[in-house]
Amino acid sequence: MATVDLMDLVGQRMEDMEEDEEVEAEATYFISDSGPWSFMVVRADGEIVGFEFLETENSWRRPEAIEEYNAVANSDLEVLVIVPDEAFVEATEMLYQSGGVGITISSYHAMELSSRPLVS
Repeated sequence: MATVDLMDLVGQRMEDMEEDEEVEAEATYFISDSGPWSFMVVRADGEIVGFEFLETENSWRRPEAIEEYNAVANSDLEVLVIVPDEAFVEATEMLYQSGGVGITISSYHAMELSSRPLVS
C-alpha cells in the first residue's frame, strides 16, 4: 500500500475547518517508526477549543499514541483522532480499551477526506 500524502490530508481538513471564519487550525507534523502523523491545535476566536490527530496507515499503532491522546484529553477540550478507513474498527477498539473520556474517533471517509498516495 502506498503511503498517503499527509500534508494533503491536513490541508483538506484545515480547509474544511476554515469554512467557519472563526475557526483556524495550526498543524505540526511528526514522523515515527510507525509512519507520519499530524497534531492540530484548533482555535475559535483565538481560544483553543480542541485538538486533532490525523493518523496514517500505521501511525495510530505507535506505542505512545494512546498516552498522547489521553494527555491531550485531560485538558477538557475536544480531541478528535482521524484514522484511515481500513484502520477504523481496530483503532476504535484500541481507544475503547485504553482511551480516556472525551476522545472521538473518525475515519477519513466520515470526515470527507480523500487520501491520495504520496508522490515522490
